[in-house]
Amino acid sequence: MPTSESQRPIAACTAALCWFALVLQLYLSIERSIDNGAGVAHGIWMYVAFFTVLTNLIVAVVLTAPLLAPQSGLGRFCARPATIAGAAANIALVGIAYNLLLRHAWNPQGLQLLGDILLHDVVPIVFVGYAWWYAGPALASLLDRARWALWPVVYFIYAIVRGAATGFYPYPFIDVGRLGYAQVLVNAIGLCLGYFLVASVLFAFDRLRSFRRS
Repeated sequence: MPTSESQRPIAACTAALCWFALVLQLYLSIERSIDNGAGVAHGIWMYVAFFTVLTNLIVAVVLTAPLLAPQSGLGRFCARPATIAGAAANIALVGIAYNLLLRHAWNPQGLQLLGDILLHDVVPIVFVGYAWWYAGPALASLLDRARWALWPVVYFIYAIVRGAATGFYPYPFIDVGRLGYAQVLVNAIGLCLGYFLVASVLFAFDRLRSFRRS
């Protein structure tokens, strides 16, 4: 739970922004699926294929649970400095990886452009900024943040298993059918190393900020 009442509105506004982006993307995914004759269920199934969506969902829960149920197990877990710091590192990875590797791959328009910007740019910047100003993450150690590297690993396993079953890989750098398992493994290791780099940079900034406050 945010440490002061003044921080609660900031957390609530950030959560609302994230939920809006997620609901918009869900609507667009279902609409696209219906237009293609595949139905609502397929739209939802495609929606949960993406690291971007699932990581934004984690951020939304991390922000919302301490506000709505601060005394629950989930609320306490989400309020922990390690949880906030780990979620911040992962959503930062979403923004950096997308802008470096994927932004050139398509040209979204209209509402899809809005959803794209919100999920890949606005939410990562706003949540990392929230974590920066929120005193708790400065208490999280580098090891705390390193543990959150488990989330990209879990996602890669999920995406590969799902792709093997359906033939659909949500990102070109994990497309086993085109690249083969060896290259996909190399790419996965590279992105995990990218996570550690992002987490280390955020850790360094948090420590610098704490040092200046002391």
